[in-house]
Amino acid sequence: MVSSADTPRARALGAELRQARERRGLSMRRLAEAVGRSGSHISRWENGQLIPTEADTATVLAVLGVNGADRDRMIELARDAADPNWVAPGVDKQLAVLTEYERTAKTIINVEPLMVPGLLQTYDYARHIITAFGASSRGEANQRAHVRIGRQHVLSGNAPKNLVAFVGEVALRYPPCPNDVMVEQLWQLRQFSGFPNIDMRVLPIDRPAGPALSGAWALVEFARTKPVVQFEHYDTSATITDARAVSRYREAVDILRDVAMDPAESVELIAEILATKERSC
Repeated sequence: MVSSADTPRARALGAELRQARERRGLSMRRLAEAVGRSGSHISRWENGQLIPTEADTATVLAVLGVNGADRDRMIELARDAADPNWVAPGVDKQLAVLTEYERTAKTIINVEPLMVPGLLQTYDYARHIITAFGASSRGEANQRAHVRIGRQHVLSGNAPKNLVAFVGEVALRYPPCPNDVMVEQLWQLRQFSGFPNIDMRVLPIDRPAGPALSGAWALVEFARTKPVVQFEHYDTSATITDARAVSRYREAVDILRDVAMDPAESVELIAEILATKERSC
């Protein structure tokens, strides 16, 4: 049993093992008994603190009734779990770990120069974005949009996560969706801006911000584990945990704070753009 150092694949594997166990209706104790391990082993596998061997993973999956492509994918995750970074074609491959990051995060810092951050999107806006990103069918776009909106529960409830959202002015003025869809989206941004756990800051067009010029990214910070940086670019997703690389993104957040409008100015600009777009509807 090797320490995973909390890598992206280890977290993804753990999240999928937990979901499979819960679907099967087994407690950690029952699963531990079935595979001949302690409950602490199961817990640490599921939270990504330990990597199960390929043999252990196969044993767990057999007990949980996971087979076919899902089994092959999870065995591959176990095989490569020690790698501190993860680049994968297809944004859905990292959806489980991204959802787990959001569920366990303390603070999520999302930089989106060209679109509204996913956790703040309306269903119709998300559907248009996902279609533009190459969803294979209308049904797939609808399903993925529902999943994205479902992730917004982390911003409310008894223990809401803190979200710092840097949104490009370009994303607000020149959206990749019809005007009526953007009007609804802007209204939702105004509502979210009133949440005490959401810090929304617009990056003005006339103040170029280096850390946002290369595209979107998210820095996710946790109470007890090391932070990660997550990307989603067209049809590829990536997660970085390397400490030196992550520290550069933490520095970038300070640069963006200096460049961005403060929350009050940002809300004022959103209201101004909303009024303009409502008049043109």
